[in-house]
Amino acid sequence: MKKRASAVLTAASMIVSALVSCGTAYAAEFDTNPNGATAQSLPTKIDLRDHNGKNYVTPVKNQDPYGTCWAFGIAAAAETSYLYANGLGVPAGEKNTNVNFSEKYIAWFLYHGITENDVTKGKIRASQIGEGNDMEQADKEYSAAAYNFGGTGSNGLNFLASGFGPVDESVSVDDWFPYYYAGKNRFRNGTTYSPNDNWTIPVNSKYRNPLSVQGFKGGKLLRSPSSWDENGQYRFDEDALNAMKTELSNGHAISLGVCFGANMHPDNWALFNNGDNYYPNHEVTIVGYDDNYSKDNFTRYFKSGKIAKGTTPPGNGAFIVKNTNGSLTEEDKATATVNQMGKTVYEDPNAGKFGVDDSGYFYLSYHDHSMETPICFDFESEASVKYKEHNYDQYDLMAASFYNSSDYESVSKMANVFDAEEDEYLYSISYRTNAPGSTAAYEIYKDVENGDPASGTLLETGETTHDQIGYYNIGLKGEYLMKKGEKYSIVITMCRPSSDGENKVYSDVVPFATNMLVDGTHKAIINGVVNPGESYFCTGGEWKDMTDIREDIIDAVYQQTGEYTREKKDFIEMNPDGRDGIKIDNYPIKALLIPAYKHGSETLVGDVNGDSKLTIDDATEIQKYLAQKAEFTDAQKAAADANGDGEVTINDATHLQKYLAQYNVTLGNQPTA
Repeated sequence: MKKRASAVLTAASMIVSALVSCGTAYAAEFDTNPNGATAQSLPTKIDLRDHNGKNYVTPVKNQDPYGTCWAFGIAAAAETSYLYANGLGVPAGEKNTNVNFSEKYIAWFLYHGITENDVTKGKIRASQIGEGNDMEQADKEYSAAAYNFGGTGSNGLNFLASGFGPVDESVSVDDWFPYYYAGKNRFRNGTTYSPNDNWTIPVNSKYRNPLSVQGFKGGKLLRSPSSWDENGQYRFDEDALNAMKTELSNGHAISLGVCFGANMHPDNWALFNNGDNYYPNHEVTIVGYDDNYSKDNFTRYFKSGKIAKGTTPPGNGAFIVKNTNGSLTEEDKATATVNQMGKTVYEDPNAGKFGVDDSGYFYLSYHDHSMETPICFDFESEASVKYKEHNYDQYDLMAASFYNSSDYESVSKMANVFDAEEDEYLYSISYRTNAPGSTAAYEIYKDVENGDPASGTLLETGETTHDQIGYYNIGLKGEYLMKKGEKYSIVITMCRPSSDGENKVYSDVVPFATNMLVDGTHKAIINGVVNPGESYFCTGGEWKDMTDIREDIIDAVYQQTGEYTREKKDFIEMNPDGRDGIKIDNYPIKALLIPAYKHGSETLVGDVNGDSKLTIDDATEIQKYLAQKAEFTDAQKAAADANGDGEVTINDATHLQKYLAQYNVTLGNQPTA
């Protein structure tokens, strides 16, 4: 029996699993998935097309003419989560067109690396020119190559976390709509748009950084219910299933890799892959589940009427899945015409005859063996976003497909050091975890010395434990002024309990990717730009610049993946460059800042003493004001309204104290998390 990859080799499995037909590559990254939800605590059915009478799912789209299912999965999952967070549901049964995120934008710019024309103050630094995919040769050979290289949900998570999108297809630049899923001229090829059209988008800051929606907070890489033990034996992971159902219950659609093909029931549109040789080749979006969906709906029969062995899952239950082959609405059917070849042509390029009642949806068994890497995204409502336009300080722009971690028994730390590009206030950070149950402790320093990220003035510390792997945005307690050119650092200590629960295991998180050769012809070269003085790693109390240990890291990655891939012809064909084709990037640690000239027009809620920080001194000042031992200006009164009820009372001092103590409260009129 062919064995599945063990946890340490899952990154290699992801590479080998990349099938060109739909361009997907997936694998779970760790074997554990702590989650408190149980089947008894969750509804027996959730359908985000009809959730409390509201539809939070956009219409089904058609990915033709390219292998962009992965980009469609990312966009569709983000659309539903955004609609839910912003209360933009429409009555069930109606089309929800309140948002339409561009798959074309994701697929094109994720595969086109940073050029000198992309450099943007507060977003993309000049030091990162050359980072990402070098598509110059591929574009010369085939201008639409980026749309057929394939991708992963992990690609999309880092892309969105870097402030790229989501971008609505309605956004125009230079009097055209470059993000609409069509060639520039919108030539049709039968039913869908034609691949012979011009699908290119200019690679520069104007087109890479258009108007995006607000409120992206991060995303989670969930554990798949399809699990494999160290001996390659399948096992059903109920905790993972419940984690996925929990996210759906919270309005988060899920992007998922699955093996799409002959095992679909032809009448019921019910898919069940049973066996260890079914690997994901397609990305879909889960928008609901039904615990009572009968296992018999998956059973297939021979023409003789005999049941095909192994086609019935061991239990009831199915996910409700949105696909990317289009759907047929009543409007599509009413406006259809027949061309000279006798083929039915629809006006809408997203039309397609697929799924239950031509809806574009199908059912996927909870017990399907091919499911891998469920991913969901988290948004807050745009109304609650504190700063609508902010800066990013970041170095990890390589669009990494995978993340490698090494474990340490002693305390280890990661750090990024930035120099402020202008006078700006640091108010939030983000980072990526690489194991469920990770605790990330952060330290913020300013005026740091060269080679020592933990030097200078310590501004703030904090820590958060995260149940799932993912990217997380963390709001700081204070807002800290960084003068132009001033060096500051974000230091992250990442740890989790050991398997026996007796000790802590410390780890780093290193993005990596490989050069890729798809269809034996078109090659994507990827570059990771890591400069001295950007990222540091500390173990045993000694800080080391990542540029000094980069080759050691690449060796470790290659050794881990090599055991699984050296005998795999698929890997050799996809990455013909071996070790030389493996590239790493800076630590996935980012800073979010607001330019000082914009910060001055904003009221920093809670900062009544005007020092641009939130401390216990501010709560004390509120108490003094209420005791008539201090006088406040109008600006101080506005800042003192910590709970956002329009008044200054003792409750505001208490609310601010809870916030500083990291209780689950937010400042002002923002909703609690």
